[in-house]
Amino acid sequence: MNETSRALDESHPVVRWVRREVLPLLEERLRPTQVVVFDPPDRTAALGEHPPGLLVVSAAFRGMPVAERPPVVHALLASTSPVRPLCLTPEEYGVARQAPGPVLVAVRTGIRLR
Repeated sequence: MNETSRALDESHPVVRWVRREVLPLLEERLRPTQVVVFDPPDRTAALGEHPPGLLVVSAAFRGMPVAERPPVVHALLASTSPVRPLCLTPEEYGVARQAPGPVLVAVRTGIRLR
């Protein structure tokens, strides 16, 4: 088994890349309260073939339509590599982290970076 074919953990190259390259950009511009990198169930990032999922919880998303949030994150990260962001306000996260769906999957299976 090579290094990128295993499940995401703290030492996985995808997680290390997000921590090194992506997290500083998010912290500078969005000041997130939580950032979780996760392996989307439909396109596995751990194998290195697809971008990782990224749960970003930030008050900066307040008042912004849900559909406009991922393009903001993509534009912010244009100098790095793509991610598949889930962008929530702290209030939305408080509700969504308990409900079945992609946020619950991210929280249960992902690696919390912040």
